[in-house]
Amino acid sequence: MKAFRGTLIAAALLVGVGAGYLALRPAVDTTATDAGPRLFAFEKHELVKVTVARPGAEDVVLVETDGKWAIEGTDFVAGRSMVNRVKHQLHDLTARATVVESPENPELYGLGDNAIKVRLEMRDGRELAFEAGDPNPSSVSYYIRPLPGDAIYTVKKSAVDYYSLTLDAFRERRFAGFDSKDATHYAAVLRIDGAPARLEVERVGERQWQMHAPEEMAANDDRMRRLLGRISALKARDFIELGGKPDAATLARYGLDAPRAAITVRFASRDPLELLVGGDAPTANKLEELAYMMFAGDDTVYVAKRGMLDEFVTPLEDYRNRRVVRMDPSDVTEVEAVLRGEGEDELAGRHAAVLSAGEWFWADGVPYAGSTAERLARSMAELEVETFVEDQPADLGPYGLVEPVARITLRDADQNERVVLIGDKGEPRVDAEGRESERRYAAIAGAAPIYLISDRSLRVVQDLIREGNRKAERDAEKAARRERIPSAAPPEEDG
Repeated sequence: MKAFRGTLIAAALLVGVGAGYLALRPAVDTTATDAGPRLFAFEKHELVKVTVARPGAEDVVLVETDGKWAIEGTDFVAGRSMVNRVKHQLHDLTARATVVESPENPELYGLGDNAIKVRLEMRDGRELAFEAGDPNPSSVSYYIRPLPGDAIYTVKKSAVDYYSLTLDAFRERRFAGFDSKDATHYAAVLRIDGAPARLEVERVGERQWQMHAPEEMAANDDRMRRLLGRISALKARDFIELGGKPDAATLARYGLDAPRAAITVRFASRDPLELLVGGDAPTANKLEELAYMMFAGDDTVYVAKRGMLDEFVTPLEDYRNRRVVRMDPSDVTEVEAVLRGEGEDELAGRHAAVLSAGEWFWADGVPYAGSTAERLARSMAELEVETFVEDQPADLGPYGLVEPVARITLRDADQNERVVLIGDKGEPRVDAEGRESERRYAAIAGAAPIYLISDRSLRVVQDLIREGNRKAERDAEKAARRERIPSAAPPEEDG
């Protein structure tokens, strides 16, 4: 037994040394890769807190609560792009090279007292930490030291160069972000050449808007989505913290005492947004136009592009609703078309198709072969006018709408219906190269305005009538053949 005593003691010492190493080793995954050791490995969704400690400045703490990121100790929303950058750059960070295992003078690498310390906290309580140092001589990599530990590595510049930025860099720059689908009402007072002008539009359906000012009319959904989108996409170039409720002199300094625009957007599920657009903000870029902006009652002034105001001063005609049928294509369950003979082929007729269980059928229940019925239902429901001709016509006769060339009726499951009338040819559209495209006068039965629409809409109607006429001819031929077949003679009676 004595012969093995030295061996046992040596083995015990080795176990103790190994345990000490495991307890003191740095929190770094040094799994070798082709590029170098992997320093960190975690799933992006695990990250819930980021603390950036910088010498001579307050810590920046980004924290997630209920799926939303904020800057701790402030009322600021954390920038989504910055949070995503931290996750993307660090979740599988691999070193470019190992510089030194045990440096005698870490200050040479910017990893002394002036180093930036970063701590990452995970959803399960796990923590990862490191120090970010100076760029290397080539300035394409930065020095980094995982903690605890002494080893110094180089990593790509983009992984750590942003931690030295100011607090504003960590803020969400989309300061007016919202979901345009949630907006229910828009109102703006604009000062154009010193005179105030009002624009007010209200949502009256999923994709339907009604303008109340400066005129009462149906408003264009695409135009409204674009207008709201320009507000939601506003990004701050700079933040000016006023430190409290601003007085009149402070507002005047930024042109916010008499703003060039006061915009209010109301929503179905959140408080209204009240945005004021003030005077021009200085910029070194002559092609860039910036303005001061703030929310009513707030104490932060934002500097952002004022190009979004261009959307509000477009001609009123651009706001008019060009999809005038106001029926969703997915709601159409029946389409009926009547075509009056016109031209050389004198194509005319009346046919209907019905949607049942996702399939189209002729009115007599025969399955519809082809897609024309579906195309007609969609093209009429989504009919987009090209030109507004007359809002209150005294007579429909001059447009061929008293006895229209085509009358198309759309019905939904509740038998609500919209009737499109297509009349005579109108002024053709001429493109930039002088080519003409035919257009037709059109109207919605029961509504006053007269429009010009593309002649393509009539061609879809003609396709349905042509197919319906062919079916009617085939049905007539089948009926005639049945009549020519002799019936069986009755049996003779006995006696």
